Amino acid sequence: MSFRPGSTFRNYAAWNDFKLVCRKTLHSNNSNTPGEHYHSDFYELVVVADGSGKHSCGGQEWSIQRGNVFLIQPNQSHCYMEYDNLVIYNLLFSKYFLEYTLPDLNLLPNFQLLFNSTVNTHCNILCGSMYISPAALPEILNLLEEMHQRNSDLQPGDKTLLLSNFARVMYLLTHNISHGSGKSSENTTKISRLLAELQQTLNEQWNMEKMAQLCNMSISCFRQHFFKITGTPPIDYLLKLRLNQAAAALENTAAPVSDIAFACGFKDFNYFSRQFKKYFGIQPSRYRKQAQASKVIRITKA
Repeated sequence: MSFRPGSTFRNYAAWNDFKLVCRKTLHSNNSNTPGEHYHSDFYELVVVADGSGKHSCGGQEWSIQRGNVFLIQPNQSHCYMEYDNLVIYNLLFSKYFLEYTLPDLNLLPNFQLLFNSTVNTHCNILCGSMYISPAALPEILNLLEEMHQRNSDLQPGDKTLLLSNFARVMYLLTHNISHGSGKSSENTTKISRLLAELQQTLNEQWNMEKMAQLCNMSISCFRQHFFKITGTPPIDYLLKLRLNQAAAALENTAAPVSDIAFACGFKDFNYFSRQFKKYFGIQPSRYRKQAQASKVIRITKA
């Protein structure tokens, strides 16, 4: 069994691993608006349905209003301030959820803007909050409202509806979000497109010149903007991306380790093994045994 680059993994997990919840909340006074807080084990995707206010997260503040969308990472403290009848939908889901349900969305540039934490933060700081196109917003809000209504009393079949609506919302978001205008916004878009392209073509021979050319930038300009947006030098980012892809393949396929290494862009297996152990602290074959054993235990307990 071989592993092909860009292929999706067939994962299996119990619903307890997903932990998908959609809540509609109104922030109009201190009694219905919590202070600064964080969630340790799940993501929180927020869509602003009405009103206005400010969102504080990671030492930064952004004005928010109807149509804005943003992601709060696990363990990221945040709060709402200066709210004026602020109505939001909170989509709460575990870190496994996207991996198990929508792996192909990771190949889209706008997915990188929303779910790549460093890119997302950069967009908020330099370009302002991301927003949903007015044409797509009503459909997204209707889907979220239906999810909110179902969450209070799940009946047989409702989990399938929640999953279907969630997939539709994610699809619409990845095709209908924007993040301001200007040079910073333009550079962020270029880098996010590169990140999506790297995700799809890990087995190709990438170098700094090729990446800069795809972004239509000089090498020095590209290096500067890439680091500003991702917090990582381009070649280091590519190496980590390849290693994480290899780890996912080790967890979810039976392909030989050498095939996985080659498909993820490593032409030298010994180099792959050294880098994998340096990054994960364990040899690839050992990683596979532990990861697959952990998955069996998780499914058995669910």
